[in-house]
Amino acid sequence: MSKITDKIKEAVRAVDNLSKFKKFSKLKASYVEYDKFTDSNLHEGYFCYNCIYWINSSGGKCMLVEDSGPDVLGKVSDVIAPHGCCAGYEPNYDKLHDTRNPSETGKTIDTEKNKERITTADLS
Repeated sequence: MSKITDKIKEAVRAVDNLSKFKKFSKLKASYVEYDKFTDSNLHEGYFCYNCIYWINSSGGKCMLVEDSGPDVLGKVSDVIAPHGCCAGYEPNYDKLHDTRNPSETGKTIDTEKNKERITTADLS
């Protein structure tokens, strides 16, 4: 078999394994979406839009959380909204802008894109 055929089979198995994964309900994941953030700059803050698990295709989807069912506030939207967030949030630093002043970190950082993970431990 050719290398390309092997790569295709590998990708198909990965997608098949992902589709068999049991997702959490919105309630179990502590998912919440606040309508007041609908028109916000989603690059600034902990939103699904900036999460590594969020997929923006055919409406908002998440690799970990079911898109149907009520959130913790009882709202049913049948999507994972870009302005939502849950307990499984993991930042996607390619989307998340760092809005801190560089003097706050004691390090030189790119204020447009936070490519490295700077934590409070780095600020001492």
